Amino acid sequence: MRKSHPEDESEFQLEFSDDTHKAQMLTSLNTMRKNRHFCDVILHVGNTEIHAHRAVLASASPYLSEHFANDQQNRLENVVTFKLNGGFDKDALKILVDYAYTGKLDVKYNQVKAVFLAANHLKMDRVTRTCAQHLIKHLSIENCIEVRSLPGIARNKEFIQQVDGFIGKEFDKICKNNDVLNLHCVKIEVLNQSREEMTLVNQNSLCRLVLEWIKRQVTEDSISVEMLSDKTFMLYLAIDNSLQDCSSLPTGDISDTEIVQDYKKMSLKNNNSNPKNKRKFLSQPSKPRVLIYNREIGEELEFELEPDWNLIASEKVGEHNFLALVTLRGKLSTLSIQLRLNTPSTPSPVQTPDSSRPASEEKPDLYCALGNMSTPRCAVGCGNFLNTLIVCGGYDRTECLRSVEQYIPETNIWKPLPSMRENRGRFKVAILSDKVYAIGGSNGTTELDSVEMLDLSLDKWVKMPKMPLARSNMGVCHLEGLIYCIGGWNGQVGIKQCDVFDPVASEWSAIASLNTGRYQAGVTAYNKLVYAIGGCDAWNCLNSVEVYNPEENLWTSIKPIITARRGCGVAVFDGKLYVVGGSDGSHSLNSTEIFDEKTQSWVVGPSMTTPRANVEVAVVGDRLYAVGGFSGKTFLNTIEYLDSKSNEWTTFVPKGSCDALLRKTRRESTRSISEDRQNGTSEHDSRPSETESVDELSS
Repeated sequence: MRKSHPEDESEFQLEFSDDTHKAQMLTSLNTMRKNRHFCDVILHVGNTEIHAHRAVLASASPYLSEHFANDQQNRLENVVTFKLNGGFDKDALKILVDYAYTGKLDVKYNQVKAVFLAANHLKMDRVTRTCAQHLIKHLSIENCIEVRSLPGIARNKEFIQQVDGFIGKEFDKICKNNDVLNLHCVKIEVLNQSREEMTLVNQNSLCRLVLEWIKRQVTEDSISVEMLSDKTFMLYLAIDNSLQDCSSLPTGDISDTEIVQDYKKMSLKNNNSNPKNKRKFLSQPSKPRVLIYNREIGEELEFELEPDWNLIASEKVGEHNFLALVTLRGKLSTLSIQLRLNTPSTPSPVQTPDSSRPASEEKPDLYCALGNMSTPRCAVGCGNFLNTLIVCGGYDRTECLRSVEQYIPETNIWKPLPSMRENRGRFKVAILSDKVYAIGGSNGTTELDSVEMLDLSLDKWVKMPKMPLARSNMGVCHLEGLIYCIGGWNGQVGIKQCDVFDPVASEWSAIASLNTGRYQAGVTAYNKLVYAIGGCDAWNCLNSVEVYNPEENLWTSIKPIITARRGCGVAVFDGKLYVVGGSDGSHSLNSTEIFDEKTQSWVVGPSMTTPRANVEVAVVGDRLYAVGGFSGKTFLNTIEYLDSKSNEWTTFVPKGSCDALLRKTRRESTRSISEDRQNGTSEHDSRPSETESVDELSS
């Protein structure tokens, strides 16, 4: 008998694939389940028992798989009893167990919501998606609130977006349903100082401000959402463009009218105020004003990014009444907002031609948001360039940038300028007359010794003599026609070396070294001296301050700043030396400090609206601008400024500065829509309703 060679054995190998095996096995397992053969788990829902096999249920439900695996106590038992909590519907659970054994769903219409909830709880994603698609397909004005109120719906972002989109389109009809009227409701009255102001209020902006106020009460003042429905709250628009409770208005204030005084008495009687956690009083402006929301403002409010705090839809239901559908800590609720006229009962203690008139006759000031940069930027070079704000390079999440843009305060518009020759971040610029010098920095890989200059006559950047030492994170300023480069980072430690550039001679020369090597220090010229403030040595943030006297070529120390910080902005504003933002090594800072020259010490200044590390600052006109930076969570494309009149930081400008921006937005939107129609695509969100509402005010 001939033996087969090993190489020939593959010819006799048997291969067989039974396409019916999986279905037959599931059918057999399902039959065993129904006959209660070999079942090793009993699910308890109320008084109902459902017998099954752990392996099958664990394969279908990650939730049950995790619980079975972690149940060490009963793991070796022949039959495990498992009680399901969380309000499971017994019929829905039976349907899902059938699905686990058959792969098929047979659900009556009135059971779909219960099956969706059970599948969502058990993390059976395919079933959850299928039920969601069915609910979306059959969404109506009558049932959409019930669907939106389903527990756990926020876990399915696509589903919730489609439901919210439907509600937003049909809310004028939906708001009349009993389902809406039966929701938890927070009642708000917002005081206005003139009838004209009341007619100009934008309902979405108003609802967003109210939602922001509610979130603040719940998260900062530890007031429950349920407590907020116990009374009607009376609010006013403060100078920082936030709503504040009228109970915080000081007695005797021009806005402390009879209706406010009655409200204060009611608040004390109800004992709903929380003095321990009240915010600092923010006085109203002397004239009434309206905050106009555009796209950027809405996007800046952090709560809009959180499904637990969201404005879904709003509707004007009366001349001065609005109804909004919102989520408050994830719970579907409504806001009932009423505008009330608050005519001052007594004149202002200090009469001016403007303030002497009754508030109801005054023209309101209109506000909109500062324009945003085209991209997030951190550690940029920026300064005052021909009475505009120029911002160069910097880095975002992934790379150092070459791009340059210019902000024009009069029009609130950003426009591009010629890009630099090199990608450049962690650097500074010096601006002399109409020349912008970009000095050193990093390209994302290595420290740079290169210098380039923007020449507007050539409409490009040109090479300049290199620095003596490649470095990033140095300080730069100009004094009496010379450009000073102070300290920095060469890849190892904070360096002491300092150099000066003479643009006329076009050459670098060395000056006295710092006493302490430092990088990310704030540097500026003040009273014919060069100040190097804070920064970092190698590991530690510094609070020390050194001052350079060019005549003596000597660095001396003065009193340290209050908070050690690196990556701060430094500038001279209104004749005072300001230190702005930065990082203390653990957190991005929104605090500022001001140097008191008389006492040679530092005092606390007004805080910014946003923490900003690696921020850059510049003075343009009567504003101190803070540009970009890192908030501790995100890279920022926003700017804000310190208003010399109010001594407050703000992200808003009077409406006159917005008109050009709105016209530009309208033109770009029209152009992009036209291009999209030609190309058959739609990538731009023109937001016509928002710009049109403001344009009507402009005309």
